[in-house]
Amino acid sequence: MPDVFESIEAYLAALKSALQGADPALVQDALWDAEAHLSSGLAASREQHPELSEAAALAALQGTFGSPAEVAEAYRERELVVSHALRAQPVPTPGEPDPSLAPLAPWPSFFGVLRAPKAYNSLLYLLLSLATGIFFFTWAIAGISLSLGLFILIIGIPFAIAFLGSVRMLALVEGRLVEALLDVRMPRRPSLLPEAHGWMERLKNLLKDGHTWTSLGYLLLHLPLGILSFTLMVTGLALSLGLMAAPIVAIFIGLPSIELWNGAEAQHPVLVVILAGLSGGLLLLGTLHLALALGRFQGFLAKHMLVRY
Repeated sequence: MPDVFESIEAYLAALKSALQGADPALVQDALWDAEAHLSSGLAASREQHPELSEAAALAALQGTFGSPAEVAEAYRERELVVSHALRAQPVPTPGEPDPSLAPLAPWPSFFGVLRAPKAYNSLLYLLLSLATGIFFFTWAIAGISLSLGLFILIIGIPFAIAFLGSVRMLALVEGRLVEALLDVRMPRRPSLLPEAHGWMERLKNLLKDGHTWTSLGYLLLHLPLGILSFTLMVTGLALSLGLMAAPIVAIFIGLPSIELWNGAEAQHPVLVVILAGLSGGLLLLGTLHLALALGRFQGFLAKHMLVRY
């Protein structure tokens, strides 16, 4: 006989307990889906049978939705299927640890980074981070300023609720970008908030939820990190490609007159041009390794600031 839960909150607590050890992003998705399904089902059940208590209605819903243990198992199995389909992480056999909690993939060899798709995905993310950082920072600063300025007026409360809600939605959007390019499992559903009645209660719930503030902090932090990442990547790519182009340029326009730091001309310009090309290739490899390292750091930061559970 399935357990009887007095409220949706009790069911969600049992589901969270059943998902202990799973990826926090998976837990957030499962709790959001369960709350949405049970809330809509409970409302429909009470419309048809107003005499039913919440516990009795929830007991009936478990027959279609499943117990917390069954739901947890279903989500774990689906995670394995999705991970295999996306080929994002190695997929273990049932009963092994959650693949999203496995150690990071081995670091590629110095030259093997050229065959690592994650290096190019990380590079793309870091090049985009300046634009997203500017947008996030501007949105956060403008929202904070207007919320504080309008708070003395009655319109300030709904505006603050809308702004804080937008921060949580932007965190969700950033999480999707992180998962797509940095291969870090991120939430695909918003984090839950307690049910609220009225604007003031909703605002209190948003203010009390730590996920709101970590998301806001991430949006503000994204700009300086984006500037640093973009500068390093553009500088590395420009220097490496420029040096690699030196031998090609020399073939078509002839050897340039290479002046050394002491004012004298190089005695062996051919050797200098060849060394410049080799140095550019090595610098390009180093830039890809740096992109991997910065991408892993950005994924680690997003995982710890944008995931609630």
